[in-house]
Amino acid sequence: MGERTQATEPRVRDYMRRDLKTIPADATLHEVGQALAREGVSALLVTEGDRYVGIVSDKRLAREGIAKGLNPETTTVRSIMRSQLLTIESDRPVREAQAMMKEKGVRHLVVTEQGKIVGIVSISDLIRYYTDFFHQ
Repeated sequence: MGERTQATEPRVRDYMRRDLKTIPADATLHEVGQALAREGVSALLVTEGDRYVGIVSDKRLAREGIAKGLNPETTTVRSIMRSQLLTIESDRPVREAQAMMKEKGVRHLVVTEQGKIVGIVSISDLIRYYTDFFHQ
């Protein structure tokens, strides 16, 4: 297995998902759970009007909502979402996404192109990268 040079190293854009799945900030935790299951994803971008205001993951739903006994019918996603969006540009190497996830203790990064949100890269996407890399 040869070493990859930075020029040929896979980029975040090669493994990210561009099909953004969203949920309104005033949706209930029950609705979040339903949307995660329906969409088959582990995180949703949270919207308020036409702006992205946060991200909510299945892990966050379990730890911040269900485990704390919050009422899933009345508690809104706004109360458990992570409002700081951790971003990475789509042209950055995949290894930088992995390093950022590890450093920040997160499983999802919001992907941007020239500052505009264009997708999400998850730990599952990185596993796909490493699987591809080691099966060459």
